Amino acid sequence: MSAAQPFTIDVPQPTLDDLRQRLERTRWPDTVATGWDFGIDQAYLRELVGYWQRGFDWRAEEARLNRFANFRADVDGLRLHFVHERGTGPAPMPLLMLHGWPSSFVQMLEIIPLLTDPAAHGGDEADAFDVVAASLPGYGFSDRPTEPGTSVARMAPRFQGLMTDVLGYERYGVRASDLGAGVSGQLALLTPASLIGVHTGGTNPFLFQVPDDLSPAEQEFVAKAQQWMQQELAYAFEQSSKPQTLAVGLNDSPAGLAAWIIEKFWRWSDHGGDLESVFTPDELLTNLTIYWATETINSSIRLYAENVRDPGQSGPSEVPTAYLMSSQDFFPTPREWVERQNRVDRWTAIDRGGHFLEWEQPELVAQDLREFFRPLR
Repeated sequence: MSAAQPFTIDVPQPTLDDLRQRLERTRWPDTVATGWDFGIDQAYLRELVGYWQRGFDWRAEEARLNRFANFRADVDGLRLHFVHERGTGPAPMPLLMLHGWPSSFVQMLEIIPLLTDPAAHGGDEADAFDVVAASLPGYGFSDRPTEPGTSVARMAPRFQGLMTDVLGYERYGVRASDLGAGVSGQLALLTPASLIGVHTGGTNPFLFQVPDDLSPAEQEFVAKAQQWMQQELAYAFEQSSKPQTLAVGLNDSPAGLAAWIIEKFWRWSDHGGDLESVFTPDELLTNLTIYWATETINSSIRLYAENVRDPGQSGPSEVPTAYLMSSQDFFPTPREWVERQNRVDRWTAIDRGGHFLEWEQPELVAQDLREFFRPLR
């Protein structure tokens, strides 16, 4: 373990110059349709890539990212990147926030002020948090693993070490989604005494064993999940079986990387047909540029394969757990399905926001976090 060291995001200019040159040389495929029926809408992608090449100001976005308190710390041989923003008031609660794929720590940035200074945003100072918004290993400015084996089960002890040994918090809460929720689930099973509570949510479309005693709501859920798996899950099968094959093209072509990632933002967010009603082009391209500049597409998608090989522990934990569930995240998930294998102390159903909920609906997430953790302080 090492002490946390201040970290400044500073992408080398040759990396940015090379990016623009590659975008200029994009060899576009033919297309027989407009819209999103065959995957990425090529007209939209061309427009976004053109802006990435000629109009997007990474240095302005970099300066915005650096206005947050960025750090890195060596935890068991890997440097973890994280934003550590202190809360106001006499007793802010430590809160670890973890993203998933194809997102990054930028998913958490808009919500941070709502959590660290709730009184300035219509809340109570007593609900303040110390926020630690971390980048998963192999994502963004965290180190890429150099050998196989870094699954969410192996990541969990590193984040426990970050929070307790490096940052000195005896106990802490967790807010996590997507693959980050996999890490939080392992933390709850491996180190329950350190966790005040886990706040999570989101639909998990992966079906394994389906019980015989399904409720009507569960039957509808399983049918939708099976349909979703047939229509949408090819990306996950490829990433969990042959990630390195896929990564060669994505790591070489920024337009290809954009197509692979932006199509997921289109499919998985709650935008009503207009992606930029939820994310600005600058936000989308900031996330993309982080993947490109750090060359972490291979290490990020490899996590799918690592999880297949090492799924970790399973079953209910001893840690109080809250679910914030949006009906617009893939498709609705009934509570009784989640309760089959998970502890559920709080269940909040909402009808806004998709898979990137902290980014899409920060006010709703912040409010539910405050309410869940308030009696646990």
